[in-house]
Amino acid sequence: MANDRDEGETWIDGEIDNTGFGDARLGDRLRKLMCCLDSATGQPLPLACEDWANTKAAYRFLSNSSVSEEHILAGHFQATARRAASCEGTLLVLQDTTEFVYQRSAPDSIGYTKNVNSGRDKEGRWRQHKLCGVMMHASLAVTLEGLPLGLTAARFWSRAQFKGLLALKRKVNQTRVPIETKESIRWLENMRGSTALLGGDPARIVHVGDRENDIYEFYCATQELGTHFVVRTCVDRLAGDGKHTVSAEMAEVTVEGQHQFEIADGSRVKLALKYKRIGLLPPIGKARRYPPLSLTVIHAIEIDPPEGRKPIDWKLLTDLPVGTAAEAIEKMAWYAMRWKIELFFKILKSGFNAEKLKLRAAERLVNLIAIFCILGWRIFWLTMLNRTRPNDDPGSALTATEIVIIDRIAARAGRMTTAAPSISSYLTEIARLGGYLGRRHDPPPGNMIMWRGWSRLMDIQLGVELAAEPLVGN
Repeated sequence: MANDRDEGETWIDGEIDNTGFGDARLGDRLRKLMCCLDSATGQPLPLACEDWANTKAAYRFLSNSSVSEEHILAGHFQATARRAASCEGTLLVLQDTTEFVYQRSAPDSIGYTKNVNSGRDKEGRWRQHKLCGVMMHASLAVTLEGLPLGLTAARFWSRAQFKGLLALKRKVNQTRVPIETKESIRWLENMRGSTALLGGDPARIVHVGDRENDIYEFYCATQELGTHFVVRTCVDRLAGDGKHTVSAEMAEVTVEGQHQFEIADGSRVKLALKYKRIGLLPPIGKARRYPPLSLTVIHAIEIDPPEGRKPIDWKLLTDLPVGTAAEAIEKMAWYAMRWKIELFFKILKSGFNAEKLKLRAAERLVNLIAIFCILGWRIFWLTMLNRTRPNDDPGSALTATEIVIIDRIAARAGRMTTAAPSISSYLTEIARLGGYLGRRHDPPPGNMIMWRGWSRLMDIQLGVELAAEPLVGN
């Protein structure tokens, strides 16, 4: 609870581990840097630090060999575990990868993400160039209502020299390469780390991933740990006796139900649902190492799609049983929750301008992005708290000082007249500081509105604190 903290303590103190660095001064510097960045969301580092001394100290912290993303995120991971332990029922752990791209005159100090086409040469051949940047693979724990509890795992890396995937496939059969030697091992490592972190009952955790997560070794690893998954599949694997594939078997399955919902443009979509428990076989090159699996395949395809738009066609794979159309729809809703981690990445890139950083070394970039991850989660959490738990006590998210300031802002505008306003009323007031109009038919405020409002609230709080200090005469 925010109001249980000592005077001068902020939410940041619950998300960092000062003892994890081995040097208490580094923990203190992390706290000070995060407070600066929290009050100047999306602003350049010198602007957030306000003077050369603090800016220089921030640069030294980010480049310190004793500082890494593991140290920075350790406290946040433990805070996520505490929040998860206080929640009942199923938890979703969303996994995905993103990249932060930069333009540098000396890109080797950062590394590369991938090759991209850059037009044709005079002979009409495609030219390619490497993108300078850092890759990040993250796992985000959310409740079934969509409330983000925090990150449970995060990995950063960049590439040196590498070949494109098509060139690699011409020489190597990827199905025979051990998963431990591939970058895709990150999916297994994050799943294992997240399951261990959340502890307790692994059976209540469902790991959700997109088509890149369609990895046979991943499915085997979840069964070993007793946890679960819902993944969108892209590989048509061998099934049954090995003489046919999953798609061939699903083609014989009859439609068991329909599902209708509204998409972003306001139109209604109708899906035909199929589902069946199928015996999957491991890749031929790994048949001796991995056993066959019995998994549920859910196939949802759009009925009568409009012209000019590709029909919705989802093929999901899960180890959980599905016996009714309602259970199939439930698993589809869990997969649709995967969009939350995309929103989290958007906060890092659009809200915190993580791709506009001028740091020239990968280690410094990664350390600063790790800090953004904690600050970005907080904005995301406030946004979704307003939607999923609007009646919670304000003290669950705000300090006593912040509550008093918002009360005074609302009183000046003639709002918040109830005796005991809920957290939703306070978060809406913060959103108003960011430009939210709050009209009757307006949707709830989004992440960008919330971070603008939060930044203004921090400025106002600074003004209140300065006004409370006695002026010293010359």
